[in-house]
Amino acid sequence: EGRLRAKLRQRRDDGERAHRRYHHDGDDDRERERRRDDTSTKVKASMARLCGTKLSKDSRKLRESSFGFTFSGPKKYTRLSPSFVARVPSDGIESKTAEPASLNAETLTRDPKPVFDVNSAEPRLAVPIKSPMPVPEEGIQRCREVMESGKMFRYGGLTKGANNEDQTVDDVSLVERSFADVTGHKYCVALNSCGSAIFLSVFAVLQKEKERLSKIPGPTKILTNAFTFAAVPSAIVHAGCEPEYVNCTEQFVINVEDFEKKAIESGAKIAIVSHMRGRIADMAGIAEVCKKYDITLIEDCAHSLGCDWKGVKSGSSEYGTVAACFSSQSNKLINSGEGGFLVTDDEEIAIRCILAAGSYEVLYKSHLAAPDGPENHAMFDKLKFETPNFSLRMHQITAAIIQPQLPLLEERFKKHRYNYAIAERRLCELEGISLPGQMDGATQVGDSLQFNLVGRDRAGADAFCKETAKRGVPMEIFGALDNARNFKTWQFALPPQDCETSYKHIEYACDLRLPLHLTEADIHSICDVIEFAIQVTA
Repeated sequence: EGRLRAKLRQRRDDGERAHRRYHHDGDDDRERERRRDDTSTKVKASMARLCGTKLSKDSRKLRESSFGFTFSGPKKYTRLSPSFVARVPSDGIESKTAEPASLNAETLTRDPKPVFDVNSAEPRLAVPIKSPMPVPEEGIQRCREVMESGKMFRYGGLTKGANNEDQTVDDVSLVERSFADVTGHKYCVALNSCGSAIFLSVFAVLQKEKERLSKIPGPTKILTNAFTFAAVPSAIVHAGCEPEYVNCTEQFVINVEDFEKKAIESGAKIAIVSHMRGRIADMAGIAEVCKKYDITLIEDCAHSLGCDWKGVKSGSSEYGTVAACFSSQSNKLINSGEGGFLVTDDEEIAIRCILAAGSYEVLYKSHLAAPDGPENHAMFDKLKFETPNFSLRMHQITAAIIQPQLPLLEERFKKHRYNYAIAERRLCELEGISLPGQMDGATQVGDSLQFNLVGRDRAGADAFCKETAKRGVPMEIFGALDNARNFKTWQFALPPQDCETSYKHIEYACDLRLPLHLTEADIHSICDVIEFAIQVTA
């Protein structure tokens, strides 16, 4: 407790020094400019480290500026109070230092208040908000080596084997082993997408539990979130099953009470829990319901790499999860364009998924994160003749792109959490929107932020989004008619009417992406745009 208090005091002091740096009346223009240049250099160096490469052409053009912009008034205003800066999770983030200053009421207010002029050119975000992370230089070089060799097939490796140099190891096997280490699982199957991972998880469970499930009359039902991406119910339908939708809470996570209610009513024995936008539900409560009603649990962790529930990593088997599915699609924490991983601690699930993904004959022996030993090899040889080959393998180039990004994850998590904390603090004070917050016990990464528009109809919501997009901050509304996360658009598996509770939560919910390349100044510009758009479209 003493160490914690000391750390909080240090952060408070750092916050006051940071505040003093930008508001000290004695700072002349030349000193301010020098400090700004130093900050710009540090930001660029930090981003190069996070991405593992030099900045992209767009990123090199980032406009570094001091906090604040003038709406139509003549003065800039304080963005962060020192008391808040002290609470921002800044471990591992370079901080500014200056002489200490004392707090007073004037530093916490804007005077004069900004004038919101709809015809003003500012505020505006100067960098593309949807730019994905560049591939690390190491990945680019490895891709070149793979392409020059021509060995781009999943089972055509360049790395010499540890025991037998003539038996090469493919890059996909290497990245499977690395990813299993990241998530803490025994086994990993690299695939072409997270959707494929979800489908294979369901397929493997259906095969493993065929005898038990055959005793339940009617089609096989699978419990899943009403609020999720369309790929989840699509995977369920692809596997020949029917989704049974569970309502979400106002925090966009699965409602445990409704989960139990639907489990009783449907008799479903399989569940897929999605952690949309990295928001973790009450996994202890979900695990209790699954244990009570003998339900096999699969986790969709496409958005939740680096997240946890009360210290337990997302997708961990500690809560009884039989398989967890992760994504490396461009907007995720690992960027390979397309790609996914299935991780598990269950030998049979792993074997069935490896075979169904496209391992034939004795190719399973080249996997480094697969069940090993005579007994498991016997299971491979038995099941390979009764398992269809869906050809869902990950490409060698994809694996080469992913491998060098894995050591960068912890620093990326810190950068995302830092930016998220600033955005959340700014936006929570604005009238016209509400932030749902996180479940107590959940830790997220914060590569996106969600908030609800208050007191708006569809036209008002559209006007808000149009204004933010015009100013460089495009956002989606989950409840929009063309949004793939709106379950009312899923005509292939239309949910029942009792999901209206979920629709009320997502109808005017805005989805704000916070990609890694954004600087602290960019985060403030985004918040300025949102505040401005709320006012001029009210």
